[in-house]
Amino acid sequence: MSKTVLKLNFDNKRGNIAIIDIGSNSVRLMIYPNFGKNPFPLFNKRVNCKLGEKLFQTGKLSIRSIAKALKALQRFSIIITNIGVSHIIPIATAAVRNSKNSKEFVLPAEKILSTKIRILSKDEEAELAALGLMSNMPIKNGLVVDLGGGSLELILIKKGKIKNSVSIDIGHLTPISEKESYNIIKKIKWIKKSKDLPLYGTGGSFRSLGSAYIKYYDYPLFLIHGLTLNVEKAIILLDKMSDVKKIFPGIPENRMSTISNASNIMQNVILNAEPKKIIISGTSIRDGIISKLNPGRSLNPDKQSIIKYMIENQRFSGMQNQIKKLFLPVLDQLIDPSLKKLFKLSCQLLDIAWDENTDLKGIIAVNKILSLPLRNLLHHERIWIALVISFRYVGLKMEKTISNKIVNLLSIDKKKDAFTIGMGLRFCYIFSAGNPKNLETMKFILEGETLVCKLNESGKLLFDYNSERRFKAFANSCNLKHKVVN
Repeated sequence: MSKTVLKLNFDNKRGNIAIIDIGSNSVRLMIYPNFGKNPFPLFNKRVNCKLGEKLFQTGKLSIRSIAKALKALQRFSIIITNIGVSHIIPIATAAVRNSKNSKEFVLPAEKILSTKIRILSKDEEAELAALGLMSNMPIKNGLVVDLGGGSLELILIKKGKIKNSVSIDIGHLTPISEKESYNIIKKIKWIKKSKDLPLYGTGGSFRSLGSAYIKYYDYPLFLIHGLTLNVEKAIILLDKMSDVKKIFPGIPENRMSTISNASNIMQNVILNAEPKKIIISGTSIRDGIISKLNPGRSLNPDKQSIIKYMIENQRFSGMQNQIKKLFLPVLDQLIDPSLKKLFKLSCQLLDIAWDENTDLKGIIAVNKILSLPLRNLLHHERIWIALVISFRYVGLKMEKTISNKIVNLLSIDKKKDAFTIGMGLRFCYIFSAGNPKNLETMKFILEGETLVCKLNESGKLLFDYNSERRFKAFANSCNLKHKVVN
């Protein structure tokens, strides 16, 4: 595929923008503020129209599905007008692309929307699926798999770049046997290059797999995006899902009619690709469009938005930066250096519940972190931060804020490191009263097996009995002795 397939040119890059995704299974409207620079949508709604239903047999969009899709677009048009949108980008994928009678839908749809509908090519759809995921998750190497109603996109990522890609005209609405789908996927020569790499699954079918995985294996955190699946467990589950007829825990009702077919396709991709693990993503080609519109934005714009929110709502300006400055000289000796990124993000979230009910601050802080729309975090990363903040608020009473089932998703070493950082932050907040100027009176020094707290004259006056008790607890959490010097 070409390096730059889809081109989107706008003279005015301001105001709200609407993306209408006309897929084989559903029609979705998403309205983003500030031309998509802020990634959180003002509006996000879909209607299951199943434009691709029976397309494989007839080659045409059915009259019924066309009528349903046009009705959805009429509603969306009113919403777009009343919210106030500067630009509309309607896109259509496999069903419209492959149908003989696409004009019967496209012409009236364009009239309703007062704009042209862009029918994506196979290469464009594959590119956008990959960009949507890569702009929200830091991926170096992996296989992106987007399973829709009428097509399957496979994109191999190597060193952060698209290496190979293909779009195949099979989807969960396509009547195809398990053997046929397996053989089609097997013919992709480069798919074996994804062996032992992560497989990133996007699209409604993979999200349904994630939901079923949570229910079937009693996974304690109901959060689809960033969920990591064990390959063997996923294959066992897909095998069971492929035989289901009426109901399966975790599968939405509107997916049940096609989940057997979707399960066979997903299982065949996994068997051919032989990935190390499976990561479910909530991203889509719509995220790819936003990435195209804003090529210079951060890899993780949601993180920047969260940080901006925290800065605007913190008690005292500069507390996060002062804590980082205090810890960084000794951080690599206290915890696994690979956790440094998560430590820095934890510092941004330290005061997340400062204005909440005193008795509930710890619980509220943990729940906020576990549910923050941070797409660039996998589950174990999110849980580690939540555990750190839990210790920061309640100390050893951690069990009152976060379930042990959730905590136990972390390794023993990561739990210990979260304990160390959390107890250190708890000491800092007690000593400083949450004010960064008070932290300027102190330094951390590591002398062999002893953690030293060095205070200036003002710091000495601030260091009371409770501060000493908490500093001792911090040193103990590191398996170190403690010492306070002036």
